Amino acid sequence: MNNRISVHFRAMNTDIEAQLIQQRNPHSDSAKEARDEAGEYAALVKEWFEDMEARLSRFNAGSELNRLNRAAGSWMLVSDILFQLLAEAEAYRLRTDGLFDVNVLAALQAAGYDRSFEHAGRFKPTTPFQGAILRPEEPYMEMDARMKAVRLRSGVQLDLGGIAKSWSVRKLSDWLRRRKGIGRGLINAGGDAMVWDDRADGGPAELRIQNPWDAACSDAAIQLYNGGVATSSTLGRSWGTPQGKYHHLIDPRGMRPSGSDVVQCTISGPDVTACEVWAKVVCIAGLERGTAMLAEHAPSYEGCIYMSDGSLHRHQAAIPPQRNGRRVI
Repeated sequence: MNNRISVHFRAMNTDIEAQLIQQRNPHSDSAKEARDEAGEYAALVKEWFEDMEARLSRFNAGSELNRLNRAAGSWMLVSDILFQLLAEAEAYRLRTDGLFDVNVLAALQAAGYDRSFEHAGRFKPTTPFQGAILRPEEPYMEMDARMKAVRLRSGVQLDLGGIAKSWSVRKLSDWLRRRKGIGRGLINAGGDAMVWDDRADGGPAELRIQNPWDAACSDAAIQLYNGGVATSSTLGRSWGTPQGKYHHLIDPRGMRPSGSDVVQCTISGPDVTACEVWAKVVCIAGLERGTAMLAEHAPSYEGCIYMSDGSLHRHQAAIPPQRNGRRVI
């Protein structure tokens, strides 16, 4: 007997969905026990994402992230959660030659994105980004692992954006799967999703990919057994102003919205956080360089990439995907 738990709510400025399936004790048929257990898991999922929002949102003045931004130039003790997330973001910055970079808050604000996106009608770009543009090899922070302390370089302002959502999805799904015995599930935070099924004979989840120009149309799909998927787009979070059209994917090479030939990229593979990073990198780098980097640094990941001319490009993984630790041929 299985207990299916469905959770839907809004947090981290996006829609959160969780579908969890737990095998129940065959000697227990208490409907009340099942309802109580479902309520506990629903509350746990909601509490986790609300806590992540309170810690990591740039739109919460009292968040730990904003306290760190205000302390730029000085050392600050941070939580294990923020320290781990920053360490992972820095590793991806180095791996992607700086194309993935969380030091983009000042550029987002210069483009008008200075409040949560539901207020996009009031976004007013100011002057072009005026700060220093760091080279990929230039570190923008120091980290002391023993003390769990961070010192941002003066002038650095971080926006954790999508990586905070994907990282939160991965951490929670891993914990539910390995610590709480949830053998099948899906957690989705605004398109950053993790799917798992520990059954030997379990089938794949089919995840449809939305056409970036027509929300009602889906002309591609991903078959996913155990792993993640994430989408980045220059069309979703975009806004028009008298100065022109802007979007939220900042190219760190010039600290302005990306102008590549890619308008949307969906990446699937073992780790949802890596999917989020590489989807953003392909959008910023463009098709040729982005897919070359993906093939070199993430050979077990594949992509569905929409181009500015409306065409759809499929990037195949060099290493076949895995099903419950075994390759799917």
